[in-house]
Amino acid sequence: MKVLFTGNFRDEVVEKIRDLGFEVDVATSKMVKAKDYPRDAQILCGSILIEKMDLREFKNLEIILTYSIGVDYLDHDYLRENNIVLCNNKGAYAEPIGEWIIYDLMAIDKFAKQNIENQNNKIWKRRSQTYNLYNKKILFLGTGDISTEAAKRLANFKMEIIGFNTRGKEKEHFNRCVSLEGLKDALGEADYVVMVLPLTKDTYKFMDAEKFEAMKDNAVFINVGRGETVDEKALTEAAKTKLRAAALDVFEKEPLPQDSPLWEMDNVYVTPHVADLSEDAEDRILINVKENLKRISEGRELINIVNLKKGY
Repeated sequence: MKVLFTGNFRDEVVEKIRDLGFEVDVATSKMVKAKDYPRDAQILCGSILIEKMDLREFKNLEIILTYSIGVDYLDHDYLRENNIVLCNNKGAYAEPIGEWIIYDLMAIDKFAKQNIENQNNKIWKRRSQTYNLYNKKILFLGTGDISTEAAKRLANFKMEIIGFNTRGKEKEHFNRCVSLEGLKDALGEADYVVMVLPLTKDTYKFMDAEKFEAMKDNAVFINVGRGETVDEKALTEAAKTKLRAAALDVFEKEPLPQDSPLWEMDNVYVTPHVADLSEDAEDRILINVKENLKRISEGRELINIVNLKKGY
């Protein structure tokens, strides 16, 4: 079978895939931009670069293996109609993003912005108090791998960990879980709310003005999921009037426009979609791609198959 990798990879990575018995081509970002790449692959591997390709040109395409967890940038209707199997990179970035959530919480509660500013300006200024995580309540919107990794780490802070999922199904490492029916009450009692839902038709602008209004006064909001699961206008207003702080790694439009008021808000921490990065990032990008290619070569069942009707 022919496999097309999008992106820039070391030769030894490509050779290991060839050793599994595949014919491998690589389409670099420059090649994709110039639309100069082969279109006869049966298996397509990549993420955002795939969005710049016209999948209708791949007449032999059977399987797409993504480097990303989110797959909302692909035309799911087209894939379903053409019986193309889609597998994502679920679980690959759970530990780094789980750690990033802890970083966000600590940066906000320990006044990291002010601490760095004072150091840069050589200002020795003590404060009377900081915030603590222990004995607080945290609500995760979504109870998948990322939330689970964060919850494991937060257990040592003696927090009450609440999860939201479609059915309110109980999950390990969460003290309790709620469904949509109980979400308003959970928002009203949580000191911290973390958005990690996938982007689907049902979760588009899920966190809207009504849900921000339901949040506890002076609560903290964190988004490390998908930018479009949050109504950014409602978030901006809530950051002005309701929230103690917000930490945002993803946005409706990326890069975040220069004229966005979020840049200038003292209680908002903006980072450029980097929560998934780690020192072993290259290995994580391909962890499930390699596993699925190995399974294909051995005639075994694929993992992380996306339900194209649900979108995740």
